[in-house]
Amino acid sequence: MPARLVEYNVTPKAIPLRIILARPRNPINIGAVARAMANFGLSDLAVAAPHPPVWKEALTENRAAVGAGHLLERAAVSGSIPSAADGCSLVLGTSALNRRSPDREVIPLPLAARYIRKNSGGGRTALVFGPEKHGLTEADLSHCRAIIAVPTDDAQPSMNLGHAVAVVCYELAGRDAGATRGAAGREKPEASPRELEAAAEEIAAFLERTGGGKSPAQVRRAVQDIAGLKQALGLMRLLARRASKL
Repeated sequence: MPARLVEYNVTPKAIPLRIILARPRNPINIGAVARAMANFGLSDLAVAAPHPPVWKEALTENRAAVGAGHLLERAAVSGSIPSAADGCSLVLGTSALNRRSPDREVIPLPLAARYIRKNSGGGRTALVFGPEKHGLTEADLSHCRAIIAVPTDDAQPSMNLGHAVAVVCYELAGRDAGATRGAAGREKPEASPRELEAAAEEIAAFLERTGGGKSPAQVRRAVQDIAGLKQALGLMRLLARRASKL
C-alpha cells in the first residue's frame, strides 16, 4: 500500500509576521533568511542598522537567497529596532537563552502562536533576530514585549541565523486563520510599539531631569510590562508631563 502524504497548508496570513534582522553581519546568512521566509510564504522583511558593506553584498552578490532575492530588494532598512517595527502591534525578541536570565516574559516556541493571538490584537507581529555572533543584547530586548525561546543543546547553543529564522517561521506560518481572527476580536486595545517607545522616551527624559536613577533600557522594560494596558500607559505619560511642570 503506497504511503499517504499528510497535507500541510502554509497559511502565513493566519499570523501576520515581520522578520527583523538586527545588525546582521553575514551576507550569506541574510540571503538564507530571505530563502527561509519564502519557503513558508512570508515576505515582510526589515533590517535594523546593517553594516553597509555587508548589506550591499547581500543585495548584489548573494546566491544564498535562492528564489528570494526580491525579498531583499523590497526589505525596509532602518537605523533601529523601533523604526524597523513601525506599524506592528507586537514586538517579540528571539533567543536560545543559554547562560542568560532575562527579565522579559519567555515564551517557548511551541506556545508562541497562542501568545501572539492573545497579545497582538490581530495586527502584525515583529520577530526580532539578533546578530550571528552574540544574538540580541539586553538593550535590544528592552524594545521587545517578550522573548520567544528557541531551545538548543548546551553543547552547541548558537544557531545559524538562517536556520533560526526557518525554525520559527515553520512553527508560526501554518496556523489557523480563524483562531487568529477570533482571538483578535476579544482583545482590548493595546499600546503600539511606537506608543511604547514614545512613552519610554518621555518617562526616561523626566527621570533624567529629576535626578536619573534608571537607564533608558530599564525604563523601556518597565513600560513593556504594562504594554497591554493602554489606559495605564497614558496615565503614566500624563503624570510625567504634569510632574515636569511642578
